[in-house]
Amino acid sequence: MGMRKWFRLYTKIYHYHYPLLGIAGMVATVSFASPGEHFISVGPLGLDIFYASIILFGLLFVISVTSEYDPGSYGLTSSESEK
Repeated sequence: MGMRKWFRLYTKIYHYHYPLLGIAGMVATVSFASPGEHFISVGPLGLDIFYASIILFGLLFVISVTSEYDPGSYGLTSSESEK
């Protein structure tokens, strides 16, 4: 029973660290970069890295917040405290 408890804790941490990464990425981008400093050009398309990273970290945050933790996906049964 002890190993199951630790595995459940590990899967929750694994699932819930993505919103934290999204927030940390947006905060780091705003703190250490500013718009207009670095551009990537691919053919006629020019892209400011500042806005691209804000959009991607924001997308990671939104997707991870809207997903739900399902213990069944990890082969675990749902406990009463999680319902």
